[in-house]
Amino acid sequence: MARHKKEINIKLVAEEAGVSLATVSRVINNRTDVSEAMRRKVSAVVEKFNFAPTKGSERRINIGVIVVMDTSLVNEYISQVLDGVADYSDGGLLDVTVIFYRITPDAKPLLQLIRERRCDAVVLFPPERVTDQLPQLIESEIPVMLVNGSTNAPKMGFLNNESYTGAVKAMEYLAECGHTKIGFLCNALENSENHQQRLQGYLDVMAKISPDRKSGWIIPHQPTPETTEAGYNQCTQLLLTCPEITAVFCTNDEMAVGAVKACWDANLRVPEDISIIGFDDIPYGRYLHPALTTVRQPLTEFGYRAVKYLDELLKNQRAGLPCETLDTKLIVRDSVMNITGEKKQ
Repeated sequence: MARHKKEINIKLVAEEAGVSLATVSRVINNRTDVSEAMRRKVSAVVEKFNFAPTKGSERRINIGVIVVMDTSLVNEYISQVLDGVADYSDGGLLDVTVIFYRITPDAKPLLQLIRERRCDAVVLFPPERVTDQLPQLIESEIPVMLVNGSTNAPKMGFLNNESYTGAVKAMEYLAECGHTKIGFLCNALENSENHQQRLQGYLDVMAKISPDRKSGWIIPHQPTPETTEAGYNQCTQLLLTCPEITAVFCTNDEMAVGAVKACWDANLRVPEDISIIGFDDIPYGRYLHPALTTVRQPLTEFGYRAVKYLDELLKNQRAGLPCETLDTKLIVRDSVMNITGEKKQ
């Protein structure tokens, strides 16, 4: 008489892995009270048997969204990404756990937080502030989507923006308007590939239109609790040391908002006396006076796609996580004027 195949159940998984039923349950339910080595051992058996828990023990997918913050402020950049997350998850059978992560001496490791919150996958942004912890995430094999970063690690995908080409578009537009004496306000450059690319775009265009550029036209980042404050302080310094400047390119829109205020406080009209251009296209930029000319990156789309790709991966609707670099777009408004005093058509 033919032997029946053993039913694939949690008991068989435990026997094959040489562990207790409780340990298998902890791994399946993504509990924290099990070592990473044991988790990998049990997960290998689960994958070998293609074992899935019964409907009675299934739980909803939980995707963690980790926001790495250097201040306690939720800025417009963060808000737009989270808007995209909400757009995808709203009304769906999907749980989203948002974790605001501040790097402090007593901060828990990211992997520990992810396990404690029982996250099945993670969206992480901006990743450059926690590069030292990425190896642990890679080893854990938790699916991760990076936003505004890049990687070639297995089980990690990313969504990034064309920062360099966006910066070139902004600079070429200023050049078309007759500006050659252009200042640049840096945001944090260390470990930020995007910010470095924006500076490089500025340098490459300036090499063509203003080969005698002064080094003082680039103002290094001066960290402050609010990014707008940094833009104000750095632009104030630029105007004091380089009064010949006719335009300012800011690493992001929040710095540009501070720069506009610095110009007004220096009795310079924007754009009649000096032009300002930003990067990101934060929503309120269009309602400023003057409305802010900027480079748009698809932040809301980043949040939407990141969660969507992880959800599809966990539901076996896609084989792997994509690595995508989305285009940027120059948004022309009122904060830039032709050097002759006329608005460029």
